[in-house]
Amino acid sequence: MRPLRFAPIVLSLAALTLGCTGNVAASGETADAEASAITAVVVVERTSGNALNQAENARGEAVARFVRMRSGAVDDDALRSVGAAVDFPALGTCTRLSSGGGPTVFHALDLMDVGAVSLETEAAKTSLVARRLPDVADLVSGVVYTVRVRDDDRVAFPVRGHYVLRAAGSPDLDVAPFAVESTVIGEPTDVRVGGLEPHAGEKLLVPATRQVDVTWTRPSTNASTTDGESDDLVYIDVTSASAATTRCLFADNGRAILSGSAFGDGDGTVTTHRLHREVFHARGIDAGELRFDFARAVAFRRR
Repeated sequence: MRPLRFAPIVLSLAALTLGCTGNVAASGETADAEASAITAVVVVERTSGNALNQAENARGEAVARFVRMRSGAVDDDALRSVGAAVDFPALGTCTRLSSGGGPTVFHALDLMDVGAVSLETEAAKTSLVARRLPDVADLVSGVVYTVRVRDDDRVAFPVRGHYVLRAAGSPDLDVAPFAVESTVIGEPTDVRVGGLEPHAGEKLLVPATRQVDVTWTRPSTNASTTDGESDDLVYIDVTSASAATTRCLFADNGRAILSGSAFGDGDGTVTTHRLHREVFHARGIDAGELRFDFARAVAFRRR
């Protein structure tokens, strides 16, 4: 078994931010450095498919957050409180998602303005808009960069190809201009649930068995690796009207086995995500992650 290079995302980003851990008290200089450190989380999402299994319909969104704590270092709860962290089960396992959510620990933090931010591909340049947030109980303030693409716009967020994230930087924050490059291979294709292939205008009739196979196609190589193996992960969300959403995490090996109970006993949706990440650093950015979450949704009916 290959070692898990991608720990659950909410943990890996915090590990990059915090560095070594221990019970040593920080000096004033260290505490000031931690307080001024910025953690960047940029997420590009694209989902194809809808309730009628029409793959030509797609929606996309990019969100960039540059988080700085007012005291201490950025941790998991801080990222979670601004929607910059996603919780996953251990690799090869599943969990039921809570409908409540939200952090149990709150921190005072700022979402920083680092100048103009854009995503570039071979076909287009898409600028993210800095939207100022209202202050939340003196805990969270600042800007979030966002952009959404139209259902029929495949140019802004192509499923495959080369992306460049650019930020102009901010001299006031000592954040230098930076660019992060990444090559993505898109959402899982040829998704089958219970061995069945979805067709436009129809819902899959998933058999009421104890286990349900979900399979997908993956490229034989990944341009981001040198050993021919993919570092991408696949996670599957099963949402039904009769059961809580189940989330499962797998290596991108083309096949997963899910418990039949995850599908409930009615209609629902299986969304298969391919997750690709680029970790980066820049002057003024203590830890950064560019995350691509490209997915394909399949509607089903249990029988």
